Amino acid sequence: MIAELGHGSLILSIVLSLTSAFGSAFAIYKVDSYWASCSRLLSYLACVCVTFSVIFLAICFVIDDFSVLYVASHSNTHLPFIYKLTAVWGGHEGSFLFWLFCLIGWTALVAKLGKTKNQEFQNWTLIILTTISTAIGGYILFASNPFIRLLPAAFEGRDLNPMLQDIGLIVHPPLLYLGYVGFAVAFAMSMATMITKENNPKWAEDIRPWALSSWCFMTAGIVLGAWWAYNELGWGGWWFWDPVENASLMPWLTATALLHSLKVSKQPNIMSGWSLLLATFTFCLSILGTFIVRSGVITSVHAFATDPTRGIILLSILSVVMIGSMLVFAYRAGRYIQPMKFEWLSLPMLFFLGNGLFCIATFSVLLGTLYPMVYQLFGLGNISVGAPYFNQIFVPIVLLLCILMGLSSFIHVHRVNVAIPYFHLVKRPLIISISIALLVAGIGTFKAYRTEFQWFEGSYSIIVIASVLSCWVIVASIMSAIKDNKKIAMACAHIGVALIVIAASYEGYASVETSQKVTNGTQFNFHDHRFEYEKTELLIGPNYTAERGVIRMSDEQGQLVNYLKPEKRHYTVRSMDMTEPDVYWNRWGDWYITLGDKIDNDHYAIRLQYKPLMRWIWYGGGLMVFGALITLVFGRARSKLSLNIKEQKGRWCVE
Repeated sequence: MIAELGHGSLILSIVLSLTSAFGSAFAIYKVDSYWASCSRLLSYLACVCVTFSVIFLAICFVIDDFSVLYVASHSNTHLPFIYKLTAVWGGHEGSFLFWLFCLIGWTALVAKLGKTKNQEFQNWTLIILTTISTAIGGYILFASNPFIRLLPAAFEGRDLNPMLQDIGLIVHPPLLYLGYVGFAVAFAMSMATMITKENNPKWAEDIRPWALSSWCFMTAGIVLGAWWAYNELGWGGWWFWDPVENASLMPWLTATALLHSLKVSKQPNIMSGWSLLLATFTFCLSILGTFIVRSGVITSVHAFATDPTRGIILLSILSVVMIGSMLVFAYRAGRYIQPMKFEWLSLPMLFFLGNGLFCIATFSVLLGTLYPMVYQLFGLGNISVGAPYFNQIFVPIVLLLCILMGLSSFIHVHRVNVAIPYFHLVKRPLIISISIALLVAGIGTFKAYRTEFQWFEGSYSIIVIASVLSCWVIVASIMSAIKDNKKIAMACAHIGVALIVIAASYEGYASVETSQKVTNGTQFNFHDHRFEYEKTELLIGPNYTAERGVIRMSDEQGQLVNYLKPEKRHYTVRSMDMTEPDVYWNRWGDWYITLGDKIDNDHYAIRLQYKPLMRWIWYGGGLMVFGALITLVFGRARSKLSLNIKEQKGRWCVE
């Protein structure tokens, strides 16, 4: 009965979304606010219905209703309660229901908070959002229904994929979905801008908070996903350039370009066409990312579906969105694409250069992700594009972006007074940055010498350059924020990027590792510490059995530092083995250990890695999200206050 209630709620939400679209269309045709109010009300009701649908599916998991095929395929009576809840989005069908929940939720927020003086603009925005909701809802109903019955009911479920039984997967997918789907709002508003021929710069102000909110969710989701891969998969890396990782990175890159473009699009005829095009591409790449993950066209540790029919439907939706939006853009582009003439080192010029780099990076990732699939599709065989390709492209792009980020910190107005020597502005932070970076590199060299570490060819120069440019961004951002508190949010985000750059360079080029064959009492030295394998413990979990190694970690004087306890788990229902690493960390690095296969009755293989500055990657991601939150919370209020003051003075001013 509960499954039928969930199914009925799903159908009702789809019908209400479709009716809301017709209501907005009538409001435009009749120029009647009554129909617009009805359309908004229907959007709220659709949100309520899809929320109940998700809740009913969660209840099916909690009560172990194995007469529901989706529950029987992704749960088990021994599965911990928290993972029964997260199993709602742990498979293909449930993840799309959650996708729809996020989309209709964003639509309801737009109906409530997105009111503007241009009623036609809001109506078109709601038409586009509710139409997309109807299309996704129809796909769920006919091709990916999580409420299908399994008769007769299964006695026991298959259990949730062990890779998804991790604390990071409780939060990572919802955040990523909120980011993916949130860009539908920016897309719908950009389409509404062109359809209504809106040429007032205020359209950029209307879009930017929604784009920034989605970017914030997506950034948090990507960082948490990297943290999950690092702590769960057991190979010691945090970014593997996996196709599904790339699927989330591509819309993030164009979204970052979009945010910077919208900042200057608030002024008339400045990069307006760029902003509208980037909003379109970002949402299209979000749908493409969903297609990559859920169609089964690629092999990935993150991909969970192999039904080609679903992939064809998703590709059809992507094609309709892409072709339709490009036709609208081609028809209306003349109103928004104007000849741009920038002064040297002006803010629009720096943003234009930065957006170009972001687009090059996006195209490179898209090419590296889809090329193997196309190569195989034409019967040319199998080919893989690995980390070396992406690293060779991204390292110079990121370093160039660091230069631009530092320069942008010193520009306070639309045009820079080029009569003032620009070097005079950047001389002091540049000298400080180089000094700090060389000091850090010197300390790193000294520690590498003490630990007899051999630098990889060219790695030392990359680390030094990354350190100099990262310190340049940090110092420039701090000095800029001190002079102008309106730049605190920007400084936080840019410092976060700089921390990730310097941490990734050290982790990627200065990590060291050792592999050991151990038994009880085995001792060995590694990276200024002594390790002793004390014993092996046998554990019984709620739905797995495990062998856990206990390794004593002590310093050079023999003082206890910590106990490391990596595990080798066997999930009985799925008959699947998983490696659970253990990590000891401090501010300067991580000691990352994994327990390998049992070699014989007494010996195990273990792998121990030291990863310098690894924590700084998570700190940097957190700072980026924090900077976005500052802008969302304080920037909107400041903008409204400024606008009221300017209107009282009787003139229009764009901050």
